[in-house]
Amino acid sequence: MSMLKEYRFTVARQNFTHIFDDLQKCIPSLVKARKKNETDGVFLNRMLLAQILEPYKFCVDMRKEEDGSFTAWIEPINDYAMGETEAECRRAAAVAAREFAEDFIHHPLMFEAKNTQSLIPYALRILLCESLDDIEHLLFGEDVAEV
Repeated sequence: MSMLKEYRFTVARQNFTHIFDDLQKCIPSLVKARKKNETDGVFLNRMLLAQILEPYKFCVDMRKEEDGSFTAWIEPINDYAMGETEAECRRAAAVAAREFAEDFIHHPLMFEAKNTQSLIPYALRILLCESLDDIEHLLFGEDVAEV
């Protein structure tokens, strides 16, 4: 038995309003798997999850190229972006990061693959963003200008 509030699946379904009320107070809940081949699930407040993931930082190396365009390399997701201007490159980096994170949703086996498991916290940080502006701020850490 876990230390979290624990519910069997059927009971959780019947008490969803109560579980959601607990989430508003940052109280996580564990829902026991229905079958032996399933894993338990956890309901967690979005802001609490964002706080837990906060130490997972991005490092973006932006460079001006000889032709005046910009290139950005995004660590640790090992992705890049390019743009004619710095603002375009920043926006392209946000789009690339969003596409990286969306790959986890569209290809759920990425959550299980050994070569992508270390990237899960970064994908979740991106997925918690509500807009490209939020992703851009997450990557670059400062106020961003509109493109």
